[in-house]
Amino acid sequence: MKIPIFDLKKEYELLQKDIGQQIEDCLRSQQWILGQKVIKFEEDIAGYLGQKYTVGVASGTDALILALSALALKIKGKEYFDRQDEIITTPFTFIATSEAILRSGATPVFVDIDPDTFNIDPDKIKKALTKNTVGILPVHLYGLACAMDKILNIAKEHDLFVIEDVAQAFGGAFKGKKLGTWGDCGSFSFFPSKNLGGFGDGGLVATGNLKLAESIRYLRNHGEVEKYDASLLGFNSRLDSMQAAVLSVKLTAIDKFNALRREIAKEYGVGLKGLKQIQIPYLPQEVTHVYHLYTIQVSSGRDEFLDYLNSRGIESRIYYPVPLCRMKAFKKAKIAGNLTGLELVLGKILSLPIYPFLEKDKIQYIVRTIRSFFES
Repeated sequence: MKIPIFDLKKEYELLQKDIGQQIEDCLRSQQWILGQKVIKFEEDIAGYLGQKYTVGVASGTDALILALSALALKIKGKEYFDRQDEIITTPFTFIATSEAILRSGATPVFVDIDPDTFNIDPDKIKKALTKNTVGILPVHLYGLACAMDKILNIAKEHDLFVIEDVAQAFGGAFKGKKLGTWGDCGSFSFFPSKNLGGFGDGGLVATGNLKLAESIRYLRNHGEVEKYDASLLGFNSRLDSMQAAVLSVKLTAIDKFNALRREIAKEYGVGLKGLKQIQIPYLPQEVTHVYHLYTIQVSSGRDEFLDYLNSRGIESRIYYPVPLCRMKAFKKAKIAGNLTGLELVLGKILSLPIYPFLEKDKIQYIVRTIRSFFES
């Protein structure tokens, strides 16, 4: 049996007719950059999130960069931060998070994670604060919400901005409130493998602040406040109509797809119960998890176990084997305190296949294969 770690084909088959209609609309209109499809998608996303303003951009990375640039304009009166400006974030995530901080001119400050949730530890954020701290950039990793109430309390007490990286958690919530609406801005990615994924790159920034939204709209289009008149140093980061059209259709099914992911996670939990060598994903009561990835921890022999799964047709991967703090690209970043939580999980993490239409017989095969490895 061959089981990929994710499979987009059945999702497309279900929505094929509506997606085809949307693409035909684009072909007939020949509006490819921004336009009515993008405006409609932005409105739909705002309604779904319960947020006032949303701005479609070219990628999730750009969503972070433009949000940071807009906040720099608000705080410093220019489109970028200075190197002494510090933004606290996690070292355990994809490259884009800290890449965006450096691109914005600021310095990333890495703090430790909670080894159960894999997310940034709010207590460590407090200890990392300095007179140069300007903001916090938490990542809702693998689809699980950070402790946003604690993070927001720290931010308010010290007059810091918060940008949520929601690339892996579209549709997730904390205490009933959608992720991406807690902070000053929420940055989303629509890379094809995301829970809400397009047919290429795409991203979006959500905010409740009109001035930030306006700045991001100008910045995404070369800084043009008036046509052919750039008032800001901007970017070429416009969401195209084709991606907006596809995403508009997929948005109508996102809650169903995320619910299916939760059901699969539940089946994994039942099937793996009693295996002392496996720690399944932690699920706090106040969180709506969307299981972008189903990441377990293996007490010992993780690499041997990984090879075993892949040899039996179960595609499994390690996200992320090298933390950002060890990458040459981030040598200018700072590390605040120790990273014992991070070190604890690095040799244990492993992600199993999960996608909305993963069949029961395949889930059962995965569970049997895992149990055979540890019980033989």
